[in-house]
Amino acid sequence: MVNALFAAASGADGADGAAWEAFLDRLCVATHADGAGLQLGATASGAANWRVGKIVMPDPDRLRAMRRDRVYSQIDLPGAESWPDPLRALKVHEGEAGQAVLAISRPLRDFRAAEALHLTHLAPHLGQAARIWTQLGGERSRAARHLGAAAALGAGWIVLGPTGAVLDLDPQVARRLEAEGWIRFRIGARPEFAEADAALAFRQALAELAVGRAAGRPIELSDDPPAHLWMQPGEWHGAPALIGHLRQAPVARAVSVERVAAHLDLSRSEARLAMHLCDGLSLREAADQLGWTLETARSVSKRIFARAGVNGQTGLLRKMLTGTLWFG
Repeated sequence: MVNALFAAASGADGADGAAWEAFLDRLCVATHADGAGLQLGATASGAANWRVGKIVMPDPDRLRAMRRDRVYSQIDLPGAESWPDPLRALKVHEGEAGQAVLAISRPLRDFRAAEALHLTHLAPHLGQAARIWTQLGGERSRAARHLGAAAALGAGWIVLGPTGAVLDLDPQVARRLEAEGWIRFRIGARPEFAEADAALAFRQALAELAVGRAAGRPIELSDDPPAHLWMQPGEWHGAPALIGHLRQAPVARAVSVERVAAHLDLSRSEARLAMHLCDGLSLREAADQLGWTLETARSVSKRIFARAGVNGQTGLLRKMLTGTLWFG
């Protein structure tokens, strides 16, 4: 039972909800309960809740009145009104994790002492499990934010052994680059490049790194949109490795027109031209793709530069590429 509790707290099966429900199911079997519930969090309104079977959890007023580390029955549960069904409830408190309330219930027949004893045995561990769950949740949320920011900028990583075999990688960026057809990754094998020039550059970079050069040359995977791999010496799990940095430059035309317009305070037509210019098109190329005359494109571009507060196309690119436009 304790192992199931900590497996749920750590999300060992990769899905917190399923793991907690599996723990509650096991608790129901051990206690012959019809339902079990768990509430983790500082308050009932801000808490995470999981329930299996038929159970009604005590209301917030009763929970506040409960003493910590004590198993309550329906008879001694705080509150003016008696609890209708046989119940056992335990509350613990663990710092930032707030309170944790674990309860089991069934109709008509009360719990025997041996059945309710399971909650008593879990009491020393429930608070620690709540703390682990809270801490891991925070770490996973921060990691998701980091991954989201990196993905928005087209950045990712790959770890290679000294011979160039893939040890680990950022699956998010790997999937995107593989979908473009530029490169293929397999754990335990060297990356496979679509272009012969990229494969040659990769071998040359490995040779340079093998003789002690601080970094190999950048490997171009694509020029439209720009995508590169760059490697440097490092460590992975305490052993020497090559750390590869992958970058697929974000494409302005893949961003919504509305977001670009709001970011630069432009009209939709002005935003469309700005997106083409940011992607490296000349004014004439952008005009052709938009179906405009060159004079119209020149006139609109002047309005863009003025409204964006930049000096020409170079200033516009700098503002768009170094700003927060990509984080939607």
